[in-house]
Amino acid sequence: MNKIKILIAIILGSFTAAIAQEDFTYISDRKFFLPDNLIGYDFRPNFMEIPNETEEELSPGEYSFGISNSNLYVDGGEIKGVYSVNNINPTEYGYKLMLMNARDPTIQGHLKVIVNRRAQVEALVFKKSKKDKEMIFFLAPIPEELYNQEKAYFTDKNEIEMLEQDSIWGMTIHPFMRIHFDEGGVQERLQMSDSTSIEFVEKVTIIEKKKKKRKKKGKKNRKADKEDELEMEEGEIAEEESEVETEEVEQEVEIEEIEVEEELAVDPGAVPPVESAKSMEEAISEDQDVEVKIKIVKEYFINIRTILTFEDGTTEDKVEEIPIKKNFTLYETEAKGDPTVAPFELEISPKKGKPITMRLTKNKTISSIYIGGKHYLMRGH
Repeated sequence: MNKIKILIAIILGSFTAAIAQEDFTYISDRKFFLPDNLIGYDFRPNFMEIPNETEEELSPGEYSFGISNSNLYVDGGEIKGVYSVNNINPTEYGYKLMLMNARDPTIQGHLKVIVNRRAQVEALVFKKSKKDKEMIFFLAPIPEELYNQEKAYFTDKNEIEMLEQDSIWGMTIHPFMRIHFDEGGVQERLQMSDSTSIEFVEKVTIIEKKKKKRKKKGKKNRKADKEDELEMEEGEIAEEESEVETEEVEQEVEIEEIEVEEELAVDPGAVPPVESAKSMEEAISEDQDVEVKIKIVKEYFINIRTILTFEDGTTEDKVEEIPIKKNFTLYETEAKGDPTVAPFELEISPKKGKPITMRLTKNKTISSIYIGGKHYLMRGH
């Protein structure tokens, strides 16, 4: 069974399937509190009924109903086509889309969206034209085994509390749905096989800097240096009182002194013998200490990962890393009991680009996240 990764691409008013979807739409997948919540959604029922005429079980994707701002895209059977949506009206049973055939404006019909008390869609009632019969399409309840697996895997909107900002580092979130506002509002129901995750990373780098410093000499060392200086002065006086040698001998002595000086000179590029190197190392260790300074650098990232599976079976493991600033800003909204508005919003500033918005419930748990034109919803929306 192929998995969809981009449900529908809406570009310049067009609404086309980018990758084939072969999963049912389950009743519990999404809640619809407003007509706008329908935009970008693709319904794939599992059962069809024409009252007093026929009943039929459907295979995944055999029929689908995709809603855009201006059109209804129907796939399956004789009703396949593009229908203009004149308006979407709330009703006592849910919503009603008034339709008109894009090729023949005289052909008008409707799509009734039936919701339960939890604002979840249970059925669609489609009527192609006034002379055609209504066709009822039922959405499937999620299988119990799949429900339990997804409950353990996906992050629930009441699961993660944001009581302290620092508690987010090291956290990984698995959203349940992704809305592509940068692609016309397409709503993508994520699968466990997508491995879609949002990870909050704190990267700590320790930089060690070493600096040599000379030891301060103690009293004993200073006294020894003074005695050496006195001995040198006495030696110089003795030399002045000695007899003057011949000019030839003086020249020989000068030559010998120069040769000795050349032999003692240390070439910085030369490698000293082992014993000399050892003695030099000991001398340095006696006269110097090594001062170690440690610098701790902290960096913060949001990593978004998803595995894209295309119609031809190929896959792409895509990871996006977003450098962000540490400090967040918490806002209290004017929700006032409105289920479509989050009571709290946490604004996260990336180092480049538009702010990232995290929506929180009244208990300050993570409900959804807006990142770069995408809206990630936790399970339970």
